[in-house]
Amino acid sequence: MDSTMLTAEKELDFLLEEAALRGKNAAERYPEQRFFGYLCSYYPEELILAAGLEPLRLLPGSGPATPAELPSYCCSLARGTLAEAKKGKSGLVGVGMAHTCDTMQCLDGIWADRFGRENVLTIVPPVLLNAPGGLRYYQSEIEALSAKLVRLSEVQKSGQDRSYEPSNNHGTEQEDAENEGNRFESEGDGEGDGERQREQALERAWQVCTRARQLAAELDELRSRLPSPLVAALLRAGQLLPKERFITALETVLPLLHTKARENSGRYRVLVSGAVLESDSLFQMVEDLNGRVVADDTCTGYRHYAQNTVEGVNDRIAEEKPKDAGNPRNLDDSKDDENLRDSQYKIINQIVQRYVNMPPCPCRSQGLEKRLDYLEALALERGAQAAILVIRKYCEPHAWDSVPLRERLETKGIRTLVLELEASELGGQERTRLQAFLESLGN
Repeated sequence: MDSTMLTAEKELDFLLEEAALRGKNAAERYPEQRFFGYLCSYYPEELILAAGLEPLRLLPGSGPATPAELPSYCCSLARGTLAEAKKGKSGLVGVGMAHTCDTMQCLDGIWADRFGRENVLTIVPPVLLNAPGGLRYYQSEIEALSAKLVRLSEVQKSGQDRSYEPSNNHGTEQEDAENEGNRFESEGDGEGDGERQREQALERAWQVCTRARQLAAELDELRSRLPSPLVAALLRAGQLLPKERFITALETVLPLLHTKARENSGRYRVLVSGAVLESDSLFQMVEDLNGRVVADDTCTGYRHYAQNTVEGVNDRIAEEKPKDAGNPRNLDDSKDDENLRDSQYKIINQIVQRYVNMPPCPCRSQGLEKRLDYLEALALERGAQAAILVIRKYCEPHAWDSVPLRERLETKGIRTLVLELEASELGGQERTRLQAFLESLGN
């Protein structure tokens, strides 16, 4: 084996190890980085990077979790991540929440009460992305979140007491919002330079995230010719590693994966759709039972990286652009300032487009039919014979979607199994159901 392939093998082992660690002790392993945790793919990684922080998806631990703050009928993702946070010593600068369901909305309040509202930054994307005014609202949310992340990063970096530890003394959300809005008024003469630095940071962050998504797309194209748990682990690693380290590793590994790719002969071709899967248990079981996951629509899988173009989005963004777009801080109307505002608006616009164009999920959509159409097209494009719809117990959004989604796929001849899981680890009962389901495809 030549030195290039040997290096690639080492990088592959590194990525798989990081995926297995689930982000545990990331701050200790990468002390030069400042990590900011998030729980949803709709939380813009570009904004975290532009603030000088590293995004880290928060995943539950491997065991059962029953934190006193949440009832037992909440999903294991919420219970598990809160239980991990309560152990302390996470090394996180803060945590980002995207309002996706009632449980996550409650978790946001619990997290803020325990660790301080100033350390928990929330974004509320529009539920219906094509609603009138929805895109303008989304853009204002992203601009506000960007300012808050920069503020948090600066305060933490300056050594002020903004550590991610339990707190019982912090201001109200209204006070925090007022302080955030006044920040730029006290910056003085360096405001223009600060704006240009912010623009450059956003542009660099956009380039980094775009490169990671391009590499993930190349990996996804190999999915049908590689072991299912391997692809799942590599995609998950990209949400747990410093972004540029992930890019370097995957660029090195992809040529090796091309040599390892083999045609999928005789295996049942399966689509998997669901929320967060923090382990490879399901993918490994499908592989063990002579299946192959050829299409992945999960939050920790390819949906996190995908950039599915939704028709008409760009036109609607242009139509909804306010007259003062890009000038939230009333810069002087000089030519340079006008160019700077336009440049910032274009970058923010790119970020808005990316998150609006993501494949529809049960919590953020263009309407139910868009999601059904997308998954039907994905299954047919990848030649899926079957679909497994994974529902975490008590996850209402995915449960609601499972009925019409199953009906739609089965009308196209794609057999569908709805599989409810307490966590992502599968046991004997799930294996029996999966085996019977996959074997039925041969009848």
